[in-house]
Amino acid sequence: MILAGLYISTCASAYIAYTDLKSFDKKIFKSLVPTCLFGTILGVFAFTYFSSAILSFIFGILLILLAIKTIFFDKFIFPKNFKTQLLLIGGISQGAFGIGGPFIVNALKNDFKNKSALRTTMAMFFMFFNLVRFAQLWLQGQIEPSFFSKIWWTIIPVFLAIHVGYRIHLKISENLFKKMIGLMTIFAGLKFLTKVF
Repeated sequence: MILAGLYISTCASAYIAYTDLKSFDKKIFKSLVPTCLFGTILGVFAFTYFSSAILSFIFGILLILLAIKTIFFDKFIFPKNFKTQLLLIGGISQGAFGIGGPFIVNALKNDFKNKSALRTTMAMFFMFFNLVRFAQLWLQGQIEPSFFSKIWWTIIPVFLAIHVGYRIHLKISENLFKKMIGLMTIFAGLKFLTKVF
C-alpha cells in the first residue's frame, strides 16, 4: 500500500510540476526544505518509537484545529514562528505517515503569488520527498521492482483526474481555493482520527 501510494503520488506530482513548470517558486521551495527535512527525520524516529495510534490522534486534532483557523480566522496574525512550527510539524507528519502536505500548504498558502504557484511548488515538494523516501525504502531492501509492473496502469486514471482538476482549478477564485484548502484539511484530520477509532 505504501509503495503504491508513493508511486502514484510521485508520478502525479511530476505530472503537475511538468505541465506548469513556469509557476514553480524556487525561493519558497528552498526556504521550506531544510525545516521539513529535519522534521521528516524526526518523523521517521517518532514512527519507529511511538504508537502510530497516538501519533495519528495528535496529528488529527492538530489538523482540525488548523482547518478551523484557516476557514474562520485566516486574517488573524499569528507569531512569526507559527509558520516554522507548521513546517516542522508537516515534516514530522511526512516522515511518520508520508502525509505532511496539509500542514505545509497551510503554512505557506499566503506566501505564494497565486494558486498556480502553490499547486506547482507543492507538487515539486512532494516529488522531492517521495524520491527521498523511495531511496530510503530501496536501501532497506523493501522495494520489489516487479511490484510496479503490476500497478503501472493506475497512473492513467490519475492523470485524467489531474487534468480535470486543473481545468476546475483555473475557474475558481483565489479565496475559494483557500477555503477549499481548509475543508480538505478537515478531511485529512478526520482521516487521521479514523486510524485511532
